Amino acid sequence: MSRAKKTDCSFEEAVTQLESIVKQLEKGDLPLNEALTCFQEGVALSRFCFKQLDDAERQMDKVIQELNGAIIKKPLALQEDME
Repeated sequence: MSRAKKTDCSFEEAVTQLESIVKQLEKGDLPLNEALTCFQEGVALSRFCFKQLDDAERQMDKVIQELNGAIIKKPLALQEDME
């Protein structure tokens, strides 16, 4: 199993890798050691993705400003919230 380093990839690539890991783990046919390795990699990818999302949210907070320069904090509408 060879995957790109989580820090060397984009958010989208990390999500794709994470989805692949979840599918492998859901099959339930991996040997224990390989399953643990996949799980650890999945956790690392998940943390990487959450950090990328957090950084994006901070950048959006900086962009969204009122005329007086104050930052308007608004919760992000995630795709799940729109369904």
